[in-house]
Amino acid sequence: MSAQTITITFKATGATAYTANVTALEAGNMVDPKTGQNWSTTPDGQNPYVWNNDGSNANKFGLMANYKYNNVEKTAFSQLVIDPTQISGNVEIVAELCTAAIGGDKGNTILRFDSATVNGEENTAVASVAVWGSDKPQPHSEFYK
Repeated sequence: MSAQTITITFKATGATAYTANVTALEAGNMVDPKTGQNWSTTPDGQNPYVWNNDGSNANKFGLMANYKYNNVEKTAFSQLVIDPTQISGNVEIVAELCTAAIGGDKGNTILRFDSATVNGEENTAVASVAVWGSDKPQPHSEFYK
């Protein structure tokens, strides 16, 4: 079993005062889901991003997300981890990024991966991972709406 095509759409949710000023929400780098190390910049700048099975790339991967807030480029916290070997056929993933207060301070807000669905349903093949073995871990953040 393995997905053939995965279409990933990114959506911003949460506090309207923040999300109303978010533009250009899109796929960032493809990363190692365990370490956060950069694998590829190919998906960069796409929403939706379409992953295709080429016969050799059906392994678990992480996707970062980038966006602009008041025209300033930002990188969302956490990563979306997808395991194509746990999905069959052609699927659609909707990834929601929610407002999160860095260090609990709503004056210091970022978008962070919150949830994702596969063909409209929860699926263990997709997860949001906030902590990985990076040498530059992300600070604590709390979702708020």
